[in-house]
Amino acid sequence: MIWKQHQILTPPTDDEISVMEIDELMELHKAYHDAIDNAEKDPYRFGFRLPHWIKAEEQLHEVNEILALGGNRSGKTQWGAFSIVRSAIENPKSEIFCFAQTSEVSIRQQQSAVYDWLPAEMKTKQTSANAYISYTKKNGFTDSSLILPNGSQIIFKTYSQYQNNPTILEGAELGSRNPNWHNIGVWLDEYLLGPELVNTLRFRLATRNAKMLVTFTPIDGWTEVIKEYLDGASIIESRNAELLKNELVPYVQRSKKRNASIHYFHSQDNPFGGYDRIKENLMGRSREEILIRAYGVPVKSQATKFPKFNTAVNVIDASLIPTEDITRYNIIDPAGAKNWFMCWIAVDSGGTFYVYREWPGVDVGDWAEWKSGKWIAGEGAKGQGYGIRDYADLIIDLEGGEDIFERLIDPRLGAARYQAADGASSIIEDLSDAGIVCVPAPGLEIDDGLQVLIGKMAWDTNKPMDSVNRPKFYVSKDCENIISALSEYTGEQGLKEAWKDPIDVLRYAAVADIDHADQTKTFSTVQGGGGY
Repeated sequence: MIWKQHQILTPPTDDEISVMEIDELMELHKAYHDAIDNAEKDPYRFGFRLPHWIKAEEQLHEVNEILALGGNRSGKTQWGAFSIVRSAIENPKSEIFCFAQTSEVSIRQQQSAVYDWLPAEMKTKQTSANAYISYTKKNGFTDSSLILPNGSQIIFKTYSQYQNNPTILEGAELGSRNPNWHNIGVWLDEYLLGPELVNTLRFRLATRNAKMLVTFTPIDGWTEVIKEYLDGASIIESRNAELLKNELVPYVQRSKKRNASIHYFHSQDNPFGGYDRIKENLMGRSREEILIRAYGVPVKSQATKFPKFNTAVNVIDASLIPTEDITRYNIIDPAGAKNWFMCWIAVDSGGTFYVYREWPGVDVGDWAEWKSGKWIAGEGAKGQGYGIRDYADLIIDLEGGEDIFERLIDPRLGAARYQAADGASSIIEDLSDAGIVCVPAPGLEIDDGLQVLIGKMAWDTNKPMDSVNRPKFYVSKDCENIISALSEYTGEQGLKEAWKDPIDVLRYAAVADIDHADQTKTFSTVQGGGGY
């Protein structure tokens, strides 16, 4: 008895066959091959939907946009095509745009995928008063569109058409007025343009409250569009990357700046994609190429100072920050006209840093913002007119009675002398008078502190992570400005770099070698006099 091989379905083993009755075996053989034949003849009704497709669809209940970043042959285009067809069928009188790079690519990839997912009865030519479907493999759909019997229309366009004439979108009301399923209005496949088209389409989707799908392999790295979706995005789920020695990589994220969900389609998740060949082709390739080609993870062209910082590893929920048998530190980076930056770090008995609080947080504003191709000071950095007493009151209020073992401050600005009403003073002295006792951080070179931080983040990625083999640096996901700083800081702009201040407080702690203190042998105070 011959069983056809299949990427998902598995024939019974010889042992299983040996205990089956002949009638039972014949029935199973027929059902097995009927399932394969039906999936090939009518994939819309009987085809195999992959688990990562379903996960992305589930998020459409909550968000307006899905960004599917996929490795090569990860099934992202097939998922986009299936979603478009289902939306057109279940949502009457939909108007859906599908964009591709060129007419040739549209016909060869996007239009053929949409045709393949049409129900069997819609694959024959239809030219009635209510429907028009005419397709050939060579030319795609006649007039680059099709109209289904329920009045839904799928229209294929190219990015060059928009670039040559942006008015092609004028008057379009995308989606359906009466949806019964996810109301998808546009699908952008292999999108490599800037944000202009995406921003324009958002207004065309608003009238019918429709949704957008964006699918591509991020071969161009950290583009403006990717930055808009991923800056400050929170990780919902991570997976181990077998081609990167099981390094954790993001699998699902939620965008901070857009009502969008980001899904990473891994090449290995598509059993129809030839993963073994992709794996072979990536042997010996760089980490960056593997991230892009196998996992859909975009890579920044300019290296940051913290290549080991991984939001899937080093960023943890606030509930996971230990609260017992720890030593708490407050680190302060004062400034002139702009806001001071401060953070609070708990150190456990193993010397692990847990950054659990920052000020200003994103509730005050982002410390830096991307504008005109560079980072500049954001709302969070803009001074609020606070004086020494205001900062002292803020610190005490934020801490709510916590025992702070020691407070560190920028050794240069903190100790700088200035003329006060009653004589020469300094920030350190005035803070002390306000009940906040600080000590200057060691005045070492910037790179010294950065190297210590990098060392705290290091662990042997060739071995499983456990209580011994793990980073010794974690950040609460509530500290979003610090997370962004660690992800973006390059050091290339020196003292003027927008993300420098959040990094400064971390390196002060690092060069001071803050550590766990035995509370039975030292005393601590809320004001932070230190242990002696």
